[in-house]
Amino acid sequence: MSITGNARRAASYTIDTILALFKALSPLIRGGVSPCREPYCVKKHLLTLLRLLVPAAILAYLLWTFASDPENLDAARQIFSWKTHWLGVGFAFLCALTALSLTFTRWYLLVISVGIPFQLKEAFRLGFLAYMLNFVGLGGVGGDLFKGYMLAKENPLKRPEAVSTIFMDRLIGLYALFVVTSLATLGLDWEGATPAIQTVVYVVYGATLAGAFALGISCLPGFRRGSMREFLESLPKVGRIFKRAFTALGMYRRCPKYLAIIAVLSLGAHTLFSFAAYFLAAAMFDEHPTILEMMIITPLAMVFAAIPISPGGMGTLELAITELYVSVPGEELSKANAITVALAFRVLTIGLAFIGAVFYWANRASVDRTMAEASAEEDPL
Repeated sequence: MSITGNARRAASYTIDTILALFKALSPLIRGGVSPCREPYCVKKHLLTLLRLLVPAAILAYLLWTFASDPENLDAARQIFSWKTHWLGVGFAFLCALTALSLTFTRWYLLVISVGIPFQLKEAFRLGFLAYMLNFVGLGGVGGDLFKGYMLAKENPLKRPEAVSTIFMDRLIGLYALFVVTSLATLGLDWEGATPAIQTVVYVVYGATLAGAFALGISCLPGFRRGSMREFLESLPKVGRIFKRAFTALGMYRRCPKYLAIIAVLSLGAHTLFSFAAYFLAAAMFDEHPTILEMMIITPLAMVFAAIPISPGGMGTLELAITELYVSVPGEELSKANAITVALAFRVLTIGLAFIGAVFYWANRASVDRTMAEASAEEDPL
């Protein structure tokens, strides 16, 4: 059998293994299948199926692209060769772990700033558990929902504040991705870039400026009861999102000191994730993007990964890294190398999730019970 045939069989086997793993882990983490009402139950199962099919299809495409050319296998062999600098891989994992720790610290500050009693070690415990559940919580109960439900359960009188911490944590993290990307683009020359990349850069600038403008407007004294806020909150579909955002901003506008620290932590976290991807690429290949280019590739890829169509951004993150890896840098880079780096970055994130698995096994009964309770409710938060 040819090398290409073996590679395709390996790719097919990998996808089957991933699906089997998700199928095995999902009931374990969710604590079994809880009864639910129609049509909510049907919708829930369809979303679960979609969240399985999307990453499986994307990963299958990437692996097929990788295996379609026998020369691409040299990039895979490079990982386990003497040329790989494992010290660089270690630095990458350390950067990613530090970045993740900064996000847990950010959530801790968001919680205590609204008057909820909380400990930093509890923020790390719930944070690692939630990070793991983002990968295996296929029943619609992901990491953010788990953290919010646990916090609200322990503080029933401050349920709105508990919900606001989750919403603000995600909102700040997402906006920080655009800010980091915008700052990195200022250090590069985009005159020779393709029209598509130039468009992406302009969109990033627009999102960054729009976020700053919206934040400034929402902090004005008259906005709290203004007609614009009432109009935005009354919009169909998105009105609820605006209402939660404005409520959360209203709670935190009284804590400028905490918000300044949170902003620094957010920028530091996403910068360190970019460093992790850079160290991975540099450890495996001689030709790779610069650190500034990686500070554009990684945050933008994480924006795509934030789209809630797959567990833990599985598939969407790899696809985004692959396409940006070969499009953003000024010099031409191999797509095989791009796929290799994208999959290596995924392995790194799974390694971080295994830390959450340790916390899960140490608190298995309580986590299963909480997941079952949250899964049984149509609107846990």
